[in-house]
Amino acid sequence: MGDTGTITTPTGVFRVEDTQRLGDGILHSGLVESGLIEPGQSAKLDVDARRRRSIMRHHTTTHLLNWALRRVLGGAIDQKGSLVDSEKTRFDFAHEKALSPEEITAVEDLVNGRILDNASVSSTLLPLADAKQLPGVRAVFGEKYPDPVRVVSVGSTDPAKADDSCSIEFCGGTHLRSTGEAGSFQIVSQEAVGKGVRRITAVAGESALKTRREQSRLLAEVSAQLACKPEDVASRVEALREEVKKLQANLKKAASGDLAGAVDKILAEAISVGGTTVGTGEIPAVAPDQVRVQLDRLRQKAGSSIFLLGWREEGKVGLMAAVSDDLHPKGIEAGKMVGEIAKLVGGKGGGPKGMAQAGGKEPEKLPDALAEAKALAKRLLGA
Repeated sequence: MGDTGTITTPTGVFRVEDTQRLGDGILHSGLVESGLIEPGQSAKLDVDARRRRSIMRHHTTTHLLNWALRRVLGGAIDQKGSLVDSEKTRFDFAHEKALSPEEITAVEDLVNGRILDNASVSSTLLPLADAKQLPGVRAVFGEKYPDPVRVVSVGSTDPAKADDSCSIEFCGGTHLRSTGEAGSFQIVSQEAVGKGVRRITAVAGESALKTRREQSRLLAEVSAQLACKPEDVASRVEALREEVKKLQANLKKAASGDLAGAVDKILAEAISVGGTTVGTGEIPAVAPDQVRVQLDRLRQKAGSSIFLLGWREEGKVGLMAAVSDDLHPKGIEAGKMVGEIAKLVGGKGGGPKGMAQAGGKEPEKLPDALAEAKALAKRLLGA
């Protein structure tokens, strides 16, 4: 990340929002904050030192993160990319699976251990061929490096004498003078960004302090809501999860009873059209698997039959139709029928001939759709 700050001349102030290399020069991009800037003027440049220090903290801890990951996971975790700014470090590396909580802790402990050691951070210019022979040196695969190349060492002032307790990398960026200036380090997230590539996001210094403060605030808020001590939050949450499971089981039992009653009523009010039972109606909102069970029960009881059931849940409509096998040769199929009715409730659907499901987003139209379903069944049966 480029520096930010101000360029001040006798006639104006230019606010630098970014700096980037442009050929052999540096492009300062930003806005004239006051007055005007003219060619040939003497100028004073003030870098936003606090932001740059934060970038340096995250950059040095990125090197330590790379080193710690190899120590914990093995040497096959080649770097695939990174982004370092004033708020965080984001590091991509080759690895097939998510890090376990124990591995995360081990990596954090290694990095914070080196920070507490206040290990030296130094840089050395070496011929590229010599630098490539350094023990344990890390470089990004496919990256083109200048000759001579800058080698950044954490934990050793002589990269040629470094051991596996040191981080040695080719790098042209800004770094701390010693690891203690990083303050502390914390991993905040991990995710997959491609096949065999993981991404870790971490914070150091002030960003780590802010992260821990926010986590402490959230823990205090949750413990207050649960009326328990912060150290008891995990056990309290587990107890609540078990309680929710029991309540859900009881609700399922109650819903199953209500569903069976509603289905029995639909069967009782069903009509016979040329020897085929036709039944439609609204049922309580339950899991689709339970609806399928009840439709199977209806078909077994009724024989030749057409049934279409509908339910409303959270502003949506669910539909499921069942058509007995003897009607399929006549072109009467559950998938076609439920697809037609779904249009009436702002949805769509379809599926197999025997049983099919659909949905919609206009629950207020369900009664009219069920009435049309019965009329459609009658037309299909030639009545």
